[in-house]
Amino acid sequence: MSRTRLLRFAASVVVAIALIRVIAPPIFGDTLVAVGVRSAGIAQLPLISDIIKDHLGTRTSAPAGTDPTLVTVEIASGASTSMIARQLHDAGLIADEVGFLYAVRAAGLDGKLQAGTFRVAASMTPTEVATALTDPYREPTIAVEIRAGLRIEQIVAKLTTLDLPFEAADVLDLLRTPSTAIIADYPWLDLPKGGTLEGRLGSGALSVPVSATAESFVRILLDRFAEQVPEAYRGASGGYSFNEILTLASIVEKEAALDDERPRMAGVYTYRLELGQGLFADPSIIWVADSAALRKLPLAKWAEYEFWKFPAKPYSGLVPPRVPADLVPWNTFVRGGIPPAPFCSPTLASIIAAREPDSSRKELYFVLIPNSGGRHDFSKTLAEHEAKARKYGWK
Repeated sequence: MSRTRLLRFAASVVVAIALIRVIAPPIFGDTLVAVGVRSAGIAQLPLISDIIKDHLGTRTSAPAGTDPTLVTVEIASGASTSMIARQLHDAGLIADEVGFLYAVRAAGLDGKLQAGTFRVAASMTPTEVATALTDPYREPTIAVEIRAGLRIEQIVAKLTTLDLPFEAADVLDLLRTPSTAIIADYPWLDLPKGGTLEGRLGSGALSVPVSATAESFVRILLDRFAEQVPEAYRGASGGYSFNEILTLASIVEKEAALDDERPRMAGVYTYRLELGQGLFADPSIIWVADSAALRKLPLAKWAEYEFWKFPAKPYSGLVPPRVPADLVPWNTFVRGGIPPAPFCSPTLASIIAAREPDSSRKELYFVLIPNSGGRHDFSKTLAEHEAKARKYGWK
C-alpha cells in the first residue's frame, strides 16, 4: 500500500471513529448502555467505554440531591453491585442506577463494595457514595462495665455516674415495667404478673452506641444475659419454673464466693424446701432493707448508697410495720417457699447450681469460715451449726 493510500485509510478510520463518537451516543438506548455497563468486558473496550460515558453524561457524576444529611444504610451480605444500586436509588441516595454502576467501575471499586452499616448523603456524588460503601460505618460507643450479681438498682446507680445518651431514670422504669415489645421479643423471660426484669440482666464490658435509647440499652443487657446463659439453661427444671430457678440462683449468687460450693449451697435451700422449712436466706433480709431504704433516697444519691450491707440486728425485726407490706413476701425469715422474684441477676454457675442442686448430704446449714477466701462449713443439724458458729467467732 502506497503512503498516500495509507494516509487516506488512516484518515477515514479517524473520521469513522469521530462519526461513531458523535452518532452512537444518541442512538445507544438506555437498555444497550445498561447492558454495556453491567458487562465488564464490553464496558472496558476503549471506544465502547467512551460511547457509554458520553451517553450517560452527568448521570455518572451528579448527586441525587443537595441534602448533606448522613443517612444510615444497611447493605446485606452477598448483595451484588446492581442490588446495591437499586437499594440506594430507592432510598433517594443516588439519582441513576446505571450512572452509579459506571462510576463504581470507573473508580476501580467493582467488587469492593462491602456489607454492613454505612453513612451516606444525597449530596454525595456516585463515586463518593461508592467509596463510602468500601468502609463500613462504625458508630462511636461508650464503654459501660456492669459487675456480675448486681440488682437492678445497682445497675441504675452505676448509670447515674456516666455520661450516656439516655436517662438512668428511664432505664429504671423499663427494668421495673418492661414494655410489651420487650416481653414479646424475649419469650424466655418467664416474668410473673407485674414482674420486673430482675435476675435476667447480663454483665461485663458493654459497648453502648452513642445513639442508644433507654430501651435499646435494656435490650443490650437482656442480649448479654442470653449470651451468658445458653438457651438450655433458660427454662424450668426439677419442678421449678425458670423464675423460681432464677430466684434460688440469686440467693446462691449472693451467698457463695466459690463455684464449687454453689451446688452444695443450692442443695441446702432445696432440701429445706423439701422439708417444708423456710429458706431463711440472709440475702433476702438485706434486699428488703435496701429496697425500703432506696425508696427514701433520691436516684441521684443511689451511687453513694452501700448495697448488700447487713441491717442492724435483730434481722427478724424486718417485719411489718418496719418495712412496706409489698416487700414482706421477699423476707424468707417470715414467709415460706420461694420468694416472688429474684434478688439480683445470677451468673451461669449459680443458675446451673439451682437447676442441679447437690442435697445428697442432707445438709441444712452453712457458716462462713473466716479468712478462708469465702469457703463455708456445712452442717446437718442446728446444734452442729451453732457449735461451728461459736467456733468461728460468729456467736
